Amino acid sequence: MHNKLTQIFVLHFFNDGFLASIILLLPFIAKDLSLNLTQVGILSSIFSLSGILISLPVGQLSSRLGAMKILLYTVVFYGLGFLFTSLSDSYLFLIFSFVIMSVAFGAFHPISFSLVTNLTKKEAQGRIMGDFMATGEFGRICLSGFISFIAFSIGWRQTSSIYIVISIILLVFFLTSYFNNKKEGINKDNRTNNKKNINFIEILRNKNFILVLLVNFFDNLASSALFIFLPFLLLDKGINPSILGAFTTAFFIGNLIGKMGLGRLTDRFKNTNVFIIAELFMVIFIISLAYSNSIFFIILFSIVLGSLTMGTSPIRTTMVTETNEHHGSYEKVFGISSFIASVSSALAPIILGMVADLYGIVNSFNLAAIFAFFAVIFTFFYGQNKKFVKARTE
Repeated sequence: MHNKLTQIFVLHFFNDGFLASIILLLPFIAKDLSLNLTQVGILSSIFSLSGILISLPVGQLSSRLGAMKILLYTVVFYGLGFLFTSLSDSYLFLIFSFVIMSVAFGAFHPISFSLVTNLTKKEAQGRIMGDFMATGEFGRICLSGFISFIAFSIGWRQTSSIYIVISIILLVFFLTSYFNNKKEGINKDNRTNNKKNINFIEILRNKNFILVLLVNFFDNLASSALFIFLPFLLLDKGINPSILGAFTTAFFIGNLIGKMGLGRLTDRFKNTNVFIIAELFMVIFIISLAYSNSIFFIILFSIVLGSLTMGTSPIRTTMVTETNEHHGSYEKVFGISSFIASVSSALAPIILGMVADLYGIVNSFNLAAIFAFFAVIFTFFYGQNKKFVKARTE
């Protein structure tokens, strides 16, 4: 693979596939180690916590070591994480295992988003970013689609070992590719030529960017933990554990459709309008999924909800880019954006897990719908402020 963008796409396939797989093992791990939903939520939040700690400094680190090299290191950390998970016999050691994997998760996205943005022309950003994110969903489908059945059949420890082997094969392949092509430069058609030296304080003085960060915060608060608690919602409805993968795969298929579809719509229509419509539908389908007892409608709602919850990601990315294209310091910008998203993603599973323990799993989905509505409100304010700024400059 001589194309750097293709390499990043493939690494995203495995990064998101690995993350989805470990999350789908949680119901089996929880049962074996007698964990409650709050403990499950804490384990899940570790991945977002790593984003809080890593997303800001990782941009500086990538400038020293090289962005692609750091992306390769993430494969190593995932492999070690699966190894330690397979050996876990206590909650504390399991936390340690998840921390190892969370380093990979926290480092990958801010660097990869910056690289893709720099390698993409502005007029095609929605499509390329949507396809990039959809590649991650395709990885979730391919790597985790049958993991519940495998874990049900041979156990979660043995299933973790399979992912160790996958990590080793992937690392060997990409190390060979990396050293053969390490002198490859960034495409001259990118936007790095306009990059200015700007610090974090100056970036945060941008009022439109602050509004976009609030949109990111509430949208992630609403959507990031839904996949984590979807298996538990299905179990609460009496779904057989051996077929949980079918429902979560439906959710991932929806993610794939949403990111590709909404990304393309963003290139054609106003990103704020597309986001508001998608987010309002998300509120409706979160509630519909929570209260449905029909297997047919649960699968249908999972697909639609999957397309809406993750389909908004490329839209939010275009908002981040357009509010900062005047300086082009995308490593720092996406570091800040990933930091905020990680804070909300860390809080979401803990909050929804506690609500599920206290008031039932259905009410945790109701709360997620409320968070989504707040994202709609701040998107509206951002759209209005963008119009005001445009009118003032004309």
